[in-house]
Amino acid sequence: MTGVRIKKSKWGAAFDTFNIVTMCFISFTMLFPLWNMLVISFSRVQDITLLRMNLFPKQIVFDSYAYIFRDNKFLTALGVSVSRTAVGTLYHILVTYLAAYALTRRKMPFLKTITALFIVTMFFSGGLIPTYITYKGLGLSNNFLVYVLPPAFSMFTTIIVRNYLFSIDGALEESAIIDGANPLQVMYRIMLPVSKPVLATIALWHMVTQWNSWFDNMIFNSGNPNLLTLQLMLRRIIVDPQDYMISAQSYASSMADGDRLVSLNPETIKAAIVILIISPIICVYPFFQKHFVKGIMLGSVKG
Repeated sequence: MTGVRIKKSKWGAAFDTFNIVTMCFISFTMLFPLWNMLVISFSRVQDITLLRMNLFPKQIVFDSYAYIFRDNKFLTALGVSVSRTAVGTLYHILVTYLAAYALTRRKMPFLKTITALFIVTMFFSGGLIPTYITYKGLGLSNNFLVYVLPPAFSMFTTIIVRNYLFSIDGALEESAIIDGANPLQVMYRIMLPVSKPVLATIALWHMVTQWNSWFDNMIFNSGNPNLLTLQLMLRRIIVDPQDYMISAQSYASSMADGDRLVSLNPETIKAAIVILIISPIICVYPFFQKHFVKGIMLGSVKG
């Protein structure tokens, strides 16, 4: 029956109102720090304060962004972050899919033993010092590959993809084999196309992880400025802004034009870098959103 309206009780209406107000407040507390950073990044130094809310810039200036994009260290760090995210995510998808597909082959010898050994890696690790010694012994110290090879395999994402593959109707594979497809053709032409939702899900996870990572850069590649990432660069500005302010003041002096002064300080530079760091993820997420919920739900219902 259509056109029938169900009248809510006073308690039900009050509960809905409470939920709406609470969610609006939570949304505001989550979005305001981002908005505050955006305002600071476009504001003059004399217009910002850390003791009150910065709702709108009094005068929009692009000095912080202009300085950042003229800084060779920033451009190098941007290239490293983009490269490690792109290469690392693609390699992670390849390794995860191959491992998950292998674990769905019920006739594979020692399947349970191999699965158990993989699962152990989810709960135990060698620790930071043995990890550092191992990576250094493998030649991964001061090497771009330290961003790609170690995080390529994750048993957690492998289980997600494995469970998703188990949820696919076995008739698809059987039909392909009857039609003469070999195992590689089944994996590439049959199973891979229908696995796009879950692969998009783990791609988004790993993309965010790679883009936000800074600790591996600090531990393994801190001595190589050509392997500096944006995230570690931001951390260094927060911990010790003086080194960056010397070059920023030099830039401001060189770009001064009559009465027009270049307005820079550590807060505006940090805010601009934060906005530049989070913008790619915000831009990419809408394209993966349609696959995200489907992939995680289907990948978690079967064991």
